[in-house]
Amino acid sequence: MLAEGWRLNADIAYLPWTDFKGRDYHLLRPKTMFDEQRGNGGGGVQIEGVLSYFLTQNISVGVGGRYWAMWTKKDSDSLCSSSGCVGEPRILAKYSMERWGTFFQASYKLD
Repeated sequence: MLAEGWRLNADIAYLPWTDFKGRDYHLLRPKTMFDEQRGNGGGGVQIEGVLSYFLTQNISVGVGGRYWAMWTKKDSDSLCSSSGCVGEPRILAKYSMERWGTFFQASYKLD
């Protein structure tokens, strides 16, 4: 507890391995095409923090934030399926993703 009625919680998680499969669409070209992409290995992290206030012993409200990040190894595949790149030497790339957000929560603890 930080002070009377206040609590701060934090969680951190590490992802030792990730797997990714995606499709990159190119819709504004005369002929719609897409690139298939896939990768594995890499890693990731998730961090979350919540500041809560106890209205009563059993009821609390809070605000928090969460951050996610994931990435693949540098030698992931990119296959240009509809653009004619399949069969040519593969294209190596590194893929990554980051997301963050805030949230509000309310909880009730049963005795």
